[in-house]
Amino acid sequence: MQSLKAAGAALLAWVIAAIWLDAPLAYLAPWVALLMVNATVYRSIVKGVRQLAAVVVGLLAATGAHLLVGDRTLTLASVLIVMTPLAYWRRFGDEGIYAATTAILVLTSGAPSAHQLVSRLLETGLGTLVGVGVNALIVPPVHLRGARRTIESVADELAGLLEGAATALRDTWRADTATEWLRKAERTCAHAEDAWTAIERGRESLWLNPRRPQAEDPDPDPAPALLPLEVVAKRTASLQRTLVDAFAAGMPEPGRELVALYCDVLDHCADTVRAFRCRHFETSWPPPAEDDALREADERLRERLRARRSGADGGSADEALCIPIDRLLSALDDLLTSEPASAAASR
Repeated sequence: MQSLKAAGAALLAWVIAAIWLDAPLAYLAPWVALLMVNATVYRSIVKGVRQLAAVVVGLLAATGAHLLVGDRTLTLASVLIVMTPLAYWRRFGDEGIYAATTAILVLTSGAPSAHQLVSRLLETGLGTLVGVGVNALIVPPVHLRGARRTIESVADELAGLLEGAATALRDTWRADTATEWLRKAERTCAHAEDAWTAIERGRESLWLNPRRPQAEDPDPDPAPALLPLEVVAKRTASLQRTLVDAFAAGMPEPGRELVALYCDVLDHCADTVRAFRCRHFETSWPPPAEDDALREADERLRERLRARRSGADGGSADEALCIPIDRLLSALDDLLTSEPASAAASR
């Protein structure tokens, strides 16, 4: 949809500038209009203002320098030396480069003159208005569902990671196995960061959006659901990293009881993450018996961990693993006790 809108905005700007108004440098209008159709209405307006400023600076610099120098090649060289650094100026953001590109377009398409400057500014303004107008008035983009889908994907990936790591480490307790699952855990953490970006994009898509009253998501903000998932993902990665470091340090293999406890904790975490996902993103909650079973399993695992820590041998990996396992279980507290914001708001 955005691609079609961008193409349509460029075509409309060209028709107005070249056919209706017979503008001398009509290609400026569709070029600017094409760039104005961004992912959100807010971004179109904010970037549009910066880009318009950059284009105007490029037009003024190219025209003024040509009037002073006369030779187009020398003018182009002098203007580029001055305009190119604007691409790295924070105030222009990513749009600073358009000052230099506009100067190039103006100088390479003919000798600019003072009386043409006004028409070029009008063509640029026309392209800006058409691009922003098309993006704001024709199916303004709203990105709310994408954030929820991304968080659901993170939950599914995290549950699969936990369950897969438990199965793999039960079968093969080796350094390369731990390293493989550490990479997967870090990748899940990276996907959680992507989910935060999707949430921010969804919020931004409502700013200055004419569709906002109709586009408001009836569901609550998904950010509170992402935070505990991200904490569990990071604790899982930290635990796997501890395991990798223990192998690298040449520590003796942990006791079989601790290995079994560790894998049971991972399985329990996977079950808890799936129940959390169902509670927040499915139409029905898990049965109360399932919640009770998860809490009972959590308490049993904590008791087993306390027993292992009291008898941990500092010469093995037991002591090194007990602490991150405890932190991972602690990270489950929010998953076990949370309820959807919609349910809390209804009470």
